[in-house]
Amino acid sequence: MNLIAPAPMQRTTVLAESAVLEYAGPRDYIDYPIEIPEGTTGVEVQLDFVKVTDRFQLYAALLEPSGLLRGHVQCPGGPGPRAQRFVITPAVASAGCVSGPIAPGRWTVRIDLDRFRESGHYELRVILDSAEGASRPAAPAPSFEQRVDMPAAGNTAVWLKGELHSHSVHSDGQNSVAEILAEVRALELDFFALSDHFTWSHWAELSADSARHEQTPLVVLPSIEVTTHQGHANVHGLEQWPNVYVDGGGWTCGDLARDVHDQGGLFGVNHPFSGQQAWRRSDIGWGDVDLLEVVNQGQDANNDAAIGLWDRLLAQGYDITPVAGTDCHNIADPEQRLGQVFTYVRCTERSRTAVLAGLRDGATVVSRGAALDFQIRNGTTTVGIGDTISAGGVSLALEIDLTIDEPCALYVIRDGLMWHQSDVDSGTHALVLDDPSPVSGAYRVELHRRSNDPRHWASAWRSHESFEALTGHIRVFVS
Repeated sequence: MNLIAPAPMQRTTVLAESAVLEYAGPRDYIDYPIEIPEGTTGVEVQLDFVKVTDRFQLYAALLEPSGLLRGHVQCPGGPGPRAQRFVITPAVASAGCVSGPIAPGRWTVRIDLDRFRESGHYELRVILDSAEGASRPAAPAPSFEQRVDMPAAGNTAVWLKGELHSHSVHSDGQNSVAEILAEVRALELDFFALSDHFTWSHWAELSADSARHEQTPLVVLPSIEVTTHQGHANVHGLEQWPNVYVDGGGWTCGDLARDVHDQGGLFGVNHPFSGQQAWRRSDIGWGDVDLLEVVNQGQDANNDAAIGLWDRLLAQGYDITPVAGTDCHNIADPEQRLGQVFTYVRCTERSRTAVLAGLRDGATVVSRGAALDFQIRNGTTTVGIGDTISAGGVSLALEIDLTIDEPCALYVIRDGLMWHQSDVDSGTHALVLDDPSPVSGAYRVELHRRSNDPRHWASAWRSHESFEALTGHIRVFVS
């Protein structure tokens, strides 16, 4: 028997940098161009530094000549030494990276100065593998075509329950995609977005899961958390990776949002008051923002500020959709596990297109478990959450349907002000409130758990600690 020996592998270090990064003010990225020759079968990037939490944090990325992201690694965890490593080949790649052809040309290794407030030392190395005659097929591109499942007869709308903010080992999460999807299915979610930072490498595993479960479809939104130096945003419903690097000049957050919209996707601001991750960008207008994360499981009192921001934006005429996110990085951690807050979207079918349309139209309810719906009737005309209605100079009937497991306080917010408050016992209720003097503005509903705390009975207290649910808004026009 004649055995054919494999072609010898050659490893070549094409970049070896050791430097002290002196702090003299904020910076965005450090780019290192590397020439990748024909016949390259693997690229390995190594970045070493000592992490100082929120003071000296670096991320490494690898970009094709076209600018497409092929590899990314973050530095989760507490302070201390970090040895970041990732590898891409035509057939396989590290978590956070995308396998596929390694085209010859000028690639870029990027160091993202995510939190850069003091000087620090780093070492960067890039190693290329090559083997004469080696050729391996590229991994198949992810596909999210799904069988449409009608959740109700005819065109009757139903509420689909989902999660819009979570992370896996492809960015700074601790769980595999398979582990997360198992938890998602155990929670019986209808739709799901895995929004790993920067990268699109998790899409392939999501696509493969969709193919395996074709008869029991979970609507999957191809998503990314855009992790800028002046705030974070989730982009959902993508067809391809958009350029998420908006801090270096020449490509703004507004440009990114327009690219997302051109793909049929949605742009949503996350946890807008989250310290150094708070939203403070001036290169995108609120008219280009589709969603606002008004409840983030880990943000506590910052959620109160987020809801207040949403009310101010509604008062200015922006029709922005409220959503929630668990922002789960570890499904075993009780503080951040999936299933603690949901976004419900009104849909006429179970499909990616329908979920995106419902989110775009503002037809959402954010809830920790309560069932809540809201309509406004003007004579014979009735509209629901996300719609508009003319008052026509007559009174409006506000119809509120809810099911709660414990006593709650009900609030109607009209044009940013608390127009109505009443107590509601546990159970199922169909309430009708009459507004004899409607105003032009956004009407919405909130539910908060009642308690014996004096802050509740003395001042109709409502905060992130008592929050149970809120609806998206109905916009009223008074001629």
